[in-house]
Amino acid sequence: MQHRPAIFAAVLGLARAGSNIGDHFVQSDYCAQVKGATDDKPVHFAASPNDEPTVHGTADGIKACAWH
Repeated sequence: MQHRPAIFAAVLGLARAGSNIGDHFVQSDYCAQVKGATDDKPVHFAASPNDEPTVHGTADGIKACAWH
C-alpha cells in the first residue's frame, strides 16, 4: 500500500498540468473574461478595441465556465 501516495502525486500533477494547459492554450479570451460574470457584477466584453462592448451576466458566466 505504499504506492498510493505516489499515484496520488502523479494524478495531482497531471490534473494541475491539464488545468494550466486548458487555461493558457485552450480557452478563448471570451471564456477567460466572462466566466466570472454575475448579474450583480456584469462583465463588459469587446472582441477588439474597435467593437462595442457587450454586457454578460450570470447565465453567460455559467456557459463560459461550462465551455472552459
